[in-house]
Amino acid sequence: MNTITLYRLIQILFFTFGFSLVNSIVFGQVEKTINRNAHFWISTNNIYQLTNRWGILNDIHIRRTDFVQNPSFYFVRGGLQYSIKRNLRVAGGYAHLWLASPTQRWESYLNENRIYQQISFSQRYPRLNTLFRVRSEQRIFNTVISGTSQSDHYLIHRFRMLLSAGIPLTASGRTQFLIADEIHLNFGDRVVFNTFEQNRLTIGFKHKISSQWTVDTGYMMVYQQRPTGLDYNLNHTFRLFFYGNFDFRKDKSKELDYVRHAEE
Repeated sequence: MNTITLYRLIQILFFTFGFSLVNSIVFGQVEKTINRNAHFWISTNNIYQLTNRWGILNDIHIRRTDFVQNPSFYFVRGGLQYSIKRNLRVAGGYAHLWLASPTQRWESYLNENRIYQQISFSQRYPRLNTLFRVRSEQRIFNTVISGTSQSDHYLIHRFRMLLSAGIPLTASGRTQFLIADEIHLNFGDRVVFNTFEQNRLTIGFKHKISSQWTVDTGYMMVYQQRPTGLDYNLNHTFRLFFYGNFDFRKDKSKELDYVRHAEE
């Protein structure tokens, strides 16, 4: 991807963010409620490279609310990844999310079954690493009322665009300053007021611990519009994400080029 193409991708992302901002301003002309939350989010995000082309993906996420006092969600994801080029990859798979309810009883958790497809492009420059990812999700929910599942499964489509950049702070590149933004858009018959679903802005640091493990930590601000269109969540999140790269290839002479950024 040349500089012009990358510039166009950045334009698309900021145009979409601008659309969401206008949407928020329009709704801001009527009374709305903003719920402010403090979260702690920890995850492990692993790639098991089987060949030069094929790899297995696996994520495990835990998010706590009231910082660490109460559960927010548990999330697992698996999938297959195929490398079209060294820095161009497609992937797809299945994920499941357990979203806690105010009662915090396990039987009252909302369950989400999720199928996803994504394409990601990474590029390394002398003083910058970039990742652009587009992900499509088919999210199947069940409604829970008074701790009882209603077995009324319904489908919502979600489209996500992520732009992430890492700026090396050391000559070796082991430590980087990280900034990323991802916007989520909803589609489907049940989506009426919140086509703009949320925006995630991340600022932090990424450090390569070893040949297999990298960690990133920092602050994530999530601005989320609820289905009513008038209720919003403003989540202030401390994130601690671990990235594992496990190479099972017989021939390891070809270097793998990973620029990664993970979220639920």
